[in-house]
Amino acid sequence: MRGLLRQLTAIGAIGLLAATLGVGAARSDSGGQLVDISHQLADMQKKLADLQARGQRARAGKLSAVADCGFGPSSQVFLPWGDPAGYSLVPQGDLSSTSNWSLKNVDIGDDHDPFTPGASSLVFAKGDSEAVTPVMCVNIDHPSLRLFLADRGGNGKARLRVKVLYENLDGSTHDLTLANLAVGDQWQPSVVIPLGVNLLSAASASGWTPVAFDFEVHGLQKGETFALDGVYVDPLRMG
Repeated sequence: MRGLLRQLTAIGAIGLLAATLGVGAARSDSGGQLVDISHQLADMQKKLADLQARGQRARAGKLSAVADCGFGPSSQVFLPWGDPAGYSLVPQGDLSSTSNWSLKNVDIGDDHDPFTPGASSLVFAKGDSEAVTPVMCVNIDHPSLRLFLADRGGNGKARLRVKVLYENLDGSTHDLTLANLAVGDQWQPSVVIPLGVNLLSAASASGWTPVAFDFEVHGLQKGETFALDGVYVDPLRMG
């Protein structure tokens, strides 16, 4: 019984953390770029509580088998924009290599943001351009995503859709749209994007859950390109 109470207490703490992150992100959201995923997270929390009440663990699936659990050191990358959190690059997030990315009609360009080390970016020039990061390991300590973006030759109407690919409790792969990002003509950081699905790590025997991020452009005009580089997660340290 004590074990069950500890499990349920952990679920409550996760719910409170998710709600807190959602409020904070909403305050930093400019122009309604974040997608409301509260209903999906509530459903995940219910299933998570039911699973743990039965003393069971999440199943590992295809994403778990290829996940990279290595993150570099964190730093206050976005401090100049009022964000004091410490962020770490996702695996291959600086684009020094893209061997584990999945790229569709996306080129590697040399128009890198002026704020971080590196020399290249992903260039989206077609309406069906899409890039998927390597699969990585996140837990309750990795609650949010942020990246650098620039729109060349556009009118401000195009958007970059951000989805998270995640492993459900039964081991199957699903996706969830997190944001539709507005992009300016100069390099700038995105809004803070809560992951949400990192709460599923509470049911994992390993203590982490696998995710990847899918970036896809919508509404590009003729001659317009999006550039993306520097993909980071915020490894929030609890306790």
